[in-house]
Amino acid sequence: MLKVMIAEDDLLMADMLEDVLVEGGYEVCGIARTVEGAVELGEIHTPDLAVLDFRLANGGLGNEIVARLRHKGRMGVLYASGSVGRMSLTSADGDAFLGKPYRPEDIIRGLAIVTEIVNYGQTTMPIPKGLHLLGGSAENNILIGPAGDRHRVIRRLRRQQAALAGFGGFALGEGDLGKILAEAARVCADCLDVPFSKVCRYRPEQNDLLVEAGVGWKEGVVGCVVSRADQTSPQGRAFTTGEPVICGNLNRDSGFVLPSFYVEHGIISTLDVIIKKEGQPYGVLEIDNPVQHDYDQHDIDFLTGFANVLAEAVNTSRRNAALSNAASQMQDMIGERDRLLGTKNELLAEKVVLARELHHRVRNNLQLVYGMLTKQLQGTADEAGKAGLAGIARRVMTLAQVYDHLLGTGLSRTIDFGKYLSSLCSSLQAMENVHCPGVDLTCQCEPMILDLDTVTALGLVISEWISNSYAHAFPDGTGSITISMRQDEAGGVATLISRDDGVGFSERGGSKRHGLGLVKRLIEQVGGSAVLRSDHGTEWTLTFPVPASRPGTVSTLLH
Repeated sequence: MLKVMIAEDDLLMADMLEDVLVEGGYEVCGIARTVEGAVELGEIHTPDLAVLDFRLANGGLGNEIVARLRHKGRMGVLYASGSVGRMSLTSADGDAFLGKPYRPEDIIRGLAIVTEIVNYGQTTMPIPKGLHLLGGSAENNILIGPAGDRHRVIRRLRRQQAALAGFGGFALGEGDLGKILAEAARVCADCLDVPFSKVCRYRPEQNDLLVEAGVGWKEGVVGCVVSRADQTSPQGRAFTTGEPVICGNLNRDSGFVLPSFYVEHGIISTLDVIIKKEGQPYGVLEIDNPVQHDYDQHDIDFLTGFANVLAEAVNTSRRNAALSNAASQMQDMIGERDRLLGTKNELLAEKVVLARELHHRVRNNLQLVYGMLTKQLQGTADEAGKAGLAGIARRVMTLAQVYDHLLGTGLSRTIDFGKYLSSLCSSLQAMENVHCPGVDLTCQCEPMILDLDTVTALGLVISEWISNSYAHAFPDGTGSITISMRQDEAGGVATLISRDDGVGFSERGGSKRHGLGLVKRLIEQVGGSAVLRSDHGTEWTLTFPVPASRPGTVSTLLH
């Protein structure tokens, strides 16, 4: 029996994975939430396989586990994560990647494929939808080989540029310097894929550098730890020379007298740049890595540019504080207004953080519910019960798709409905293809930006229409379904059509067959109207109001 290790920061997800693996005939040797915990499991049990989330607790990354356990021998690695699009993986990091949302059986199939790759260097099994082999052809945002390296560098630079612009906007609107410094540390760690980052402030009276803000550090580092502002430490050398300081391996550099927290956190490589400001420099911006890494010119340029923006944010924050203090002394009312605005900004910043975490948890919980329903379906013999559970699972999957697209747009209140509809049709086709492999599903849709409530309602409507066609339109198991969407040239109105070439049906007054009651309520919710035609098949035509947008067509055949 093959031993499998699980690394997942969400314990509910981890418990579900453990149940799936045990039922699939695997021995689960342990569950970890952090990189350190997973490395300890690997050292003790030497597992044959590992199922890893990419982003773990305490800022750790799944591929760090692989790098640190490489000396233990060949371990098959399957990443099961919702982080695709925000990372780059190669064959050096593992064998395959499975994106959320996934079904329990996809984990078992993925591990079987990984086992073949480990044993024979390749797999003869069909690759299921949503599974990407690391080391094969480039798909989506997981790129392998020289071309993948170029694309990965370009994609990383674009992500860093976007993060730099986003931080500039955040710093401009945030009056709390502590929050600005904390956000700077977080963004730098994220953009350079390291678990640790810190901002050190120079204190002229003590001639030292205090860790003012940071990410990834244990309690007692931020706000407490200092280092000398001279060339005996990496940050001190960057501060005194004004030049970037790169340390690929601190263990081999005997020229530094390092504070004890470097050893406590296992820091091996660092990159430091100075934070300049008006007059004396503010301090140093540093990234730290427990894995040996040779930083390149791109890393130096990004961190230097970021430090320059941070320096201007520090200047602006201090100037604003001085102006605010002077205004407060001149007029009590203005001071009260400034205090209220500061409270409002703090509440808004907290709301954004809570909203991001809420959406992340909702997506994970929907994935968990979907997995449970799918598992329950497999053990249900009653056909009526199966149909009910399948309907609930389909709607949960539809909502999970909404949250996936929402997280991909930076928690915006709007979504490109055209892209969402194509993705939804693809997922529904994969779900229904098990029972109806002879049915083709074609999706033709224009890009169209809609608000979240409208997208959710229309997604559920389309899900019901497609499900009804699969369930009732094709008694011989063959046929076709077409979903199309277009916007009126004059703007303001869109038309959504679901058409199949099946046997058709006639709607009875007051009937709720095929979820018609739900469909009608959802159509009313978006202010639309629908017409049903059943002649050589079934056709639903829904018109609804939309903001004006430029048309363009995306067509996908799913079979």
